[in-house]
Amino acid sequence: MEEREFQPRIVGFLCNWCTYAAADMAGASKKEISASLNVVRVMCSSRIDHNLLLTTYFNGADGILVAG
Repeated sequence: MEEREFQPRIVGFLCNWCTYAAADMAGASKKEISASLNVVRVMCSSRIDHNLLLTTYFNGADGILVAG
């Protein structure tokens, strides 16, 4: 049986005014972004409910990034 390389599933909650703008600029500059990162744009990272983070984890995310 062939062993596959581990690909983590990371969900990133990015602030619309800070981190999301930087990620958007990186994409426009043709920088490579890992396919294992799923971006969720939020209006402010301080407004994320902790239940959303727990739900994300329990639904199979290997890692959660909250950046603002």
